[in-house]
Amino acid sequence: MDTEQVRFIAASLLEASTALELGIVFLGTSAAVPTRRRGLPGIALVYRGSIVVMDCGEGTQAALTRAGLSPLKVEAVLVTHLHGDHVFGLPGLTQSMAMLGRRRPLLVAGPPGVYGFLREAYRYTRWLPPFPIYVVELEPGEELALPSGLHVKAFSVDHTVPALGYRVEEPRRKPRVDLEKARRLGLEPGPLLGRLQRGEPVEVGGRVIRPEDVLREQPRAVIVYTGDTRPSETVVEAAQGATVLIHDSTFASDMEEEAHEQGHSTALDAARIARRAGVGLLVLFHISARYETPDPLLREARRLYSRVVVAEDLAKLPIRV
Repeated sequence: MDTEQVRFIAASLLEASTALELGIVFLGTSAAVPTRRRGLPGIALVYRGSIVVMDCGEGTQAALTRAGLSPLKVEAVLVTHLHGDHVFGLPGLTQSMAMLGRRRPLLVAGPPGVYGFLREAYRYTRWLPPFPIYVVELEPGEELALPSGLHVKAFSVDHTVPALGYRVEEPRRKPRVDLEKARRLGLEPGPLLGRLQRGEPVEVGGRVIRPEDVLREQPRAVIVYTGDTRPSETVVEAAQGATVLIHDSTFASDMEEEAHEQGHSTALDAARIARRAGVGLLVLFHISARYETPDPLLREARRLYSRVVVAEDLAKLPIRV
């Protein structure tokens, strides 16, 4: 498969969308150093007008702007670990928020040490944000409920420093009416169906119809992000049934030994994890600067798992529009 075919396939999945109810925007997709095409790691999870930033490499606030996303809509920043390429953009992001007039609180969550990092950055730059920042230092297994309704659970990963991955679930969705079943019971679209959707039983022709008779639950989207990690059983567990798994894929498998020594995964490692976890889509992320094209990574991952794309800077992955 040549480069143009790869880009065509990626574009069909990572398409631009101006109105995402739920989706992912890749702000930076490189590993360790930026390249001409890739900035340092950062991901924006967009949900009903709110944004959750996962990792915050240098230039994250600029990438948000280029993607048409306002830093003022960021409700939380989830940091996976304290290596510079994942966290050095955080002080700059908060300063940009202040310059844009932010006053509402911001949640920052990450492993132990993230509070001290921010405190020292503000101390030595002699600047404090004019809005509250609530910092939560998480341990694996701890959970957060965000103002937007998104639910976050941290899990351990296997890197060279203490590091977390995140499983983010959307809240329970309004049940969908099974119209065919409703009509068999004598119901047509209208007020009675509305009452059923609100959880109220209704009476039709002397028969009581309960919500569970005509409603079916809608699946909730689950996005799992590993940050930097070697292949890990904790990722397999956390990613079970995920809609999207964004997995460290720093190297191709010919560099497996170096990848694992440095606390990273190969694209083939990521494909193995995705297959075992049964995810809907695998996104290869954290791409080494040695690769001018992602073709080698995509080719080897697709040998094992067909539903895979390579993240590109500013690409948008709609989950629901």
